Amino acid sequence: MQQNQAMMREERENVLSWTLIGEEEKKTSSIKEEVKKQLWLSGPLIAVSVLQFSLQIISVMFVGHLGSLPLSAASIATSFASVTGLTFLRIWIKGEYL
Repeated sequence: MQQNQAMMREERENVLSWTLIGEEEKKTSSIKEEVKKQLWLSGPLIAVSVLQFSLQIISVMFVGHLGSLPLSAASIATSFASVTGLTFLRIWIKGEYL
């Protein structure tokens, strides 16, 4: 029993010990590689989100040329649609109901 506890204590100390000098460089290079992989995978999602947001902004900018009242109405409608309408649309498409 004491031998098992000593082995467990030794394993914990090994896990919590400081990294060696050469291991630090390996760790940072692996982190850089992982970030590159994540950006490669998430790049299309980021681009789609930015383009959808810019579509809403451009629509409001076009309405802004009509005057301040249509601009405020379009801003409120865009905000309301993005918060409520698109959420319900996503729920309806996925088939998930509350």
